[in-house]
Amino acid sequence: MSEEPENNSFGILRSLKKLIFEDSPEPQTSATPEAPAPPVIPNKTAEPVTKNPQTNLTQNTSDLPATDVKQMKLKVLEILEKINQPGIDFFEVWNAAAEMGSVNAGTLKAAFTSLKYVDKTLDKEKLSRTGQNYATELKKVIDKETAAKQAEKQSIEQSQVKEKASLTAEVQQIEQSILELREKLSSKQKDLNEINSKYEPQLLDIDNKIAVGNTAVIEVVADIQNALNIIETNIN
Repeated sequence: MSEEPENNSFGILRSLKKLIFEDSPEPQTSATPEAPAPPVIPNKTAEPVTKNPQTNLTQNTSDLPATDVKQMKLKVLEILEKINQPGIDFFEVWNAAAEMGSVNAGTLKAAFTSLKYVDKTLDKEKLSRTGQNYATELKKVIDKETAAKQAEKQSIEQSQVKEKASLTAEVQQIEQSILELREKLSSKQKDLNEINSKYEPQLLDIDNKIAVGNTAVIEVVADIQNALNIIETNIN
């Protein structure tokens, strides 16, 4: 919901909204001002509320930025504006007091006195009753918003738990794979370190056999050659 335009013909809630952004409004005396500003009397209608603003009204404002809190208070006032009842009651007196610069004993009394001439049914009991009713209705909105936000929070938490469990399982699987790979790596490194000792006996055996074979052939060839020399010399 957007804030009411500044040029609203009745300026409904304009002063209350303005007071939200005044850091330190000057204190007013408890005496009734000599010439109070004319009270703001908005056109009261009984139009049904067709849409509730989607705002979060349940956060603890003690640890929130001041600007965020002020913006949220504007939204709360806009909700209040929608549930405003026909006729003159607490809502109009409160708004009219704000129109005088701040809401205090003096401005509330002046607003009440002025508006009482507009609506003869306005009295202290009506102010208290309607003010409490508005507070109760706002609490209902807050409770509804709280329930919606809690449901949203629960859904997010469930997604968080589900994703956390999935990621935990994946991490464990990867860790297991890494462990298996490390064991495999260690085994292969051992095989690599032992590769020479594994094949050297076979290679040495072959080298020995080659050497023995060559030596035997050389000696046999020498024996043959010796026999040939004897034949050449002694046989005609």
